[in-house]
Amino acid sequence: MGVRSVLKKELMGLDDTSLLAADDVRALLTQTMKAQPDKSEQGFALISRFNDNHSQLAYGEKSKEELLEYQVHRLFKDILYTRRSVDKWLSHHLN
Repeated sequence: MGVRSVLKKELMGLDDTSLLAADDVRALLTQTMKAQPDKSEQGFALISRFNDNHSQLAYGEKSKEELLEYQVHRLFKDILYTRRSVDKWLSHHLN
């Protein structure tokens, strides 16, 4: 993660909340893939699916992923995901 991303994350105050930025979700997906090498193809497809959904949200379209709860940061306008919904979404697709 770059310096700009770290500073932005700190300014948004994400360390004190259960909200995750898209980079955090991607890192979590990558860690999950590494922990379960037998599901690497499924994990790669899941990262692609997340990226596609995130891009759609960034352009103002509706989310195709019903389990992923998100909100838009008031100041930075970044899309943030709830940790609980990301965990639920991950377990739903990896089981």
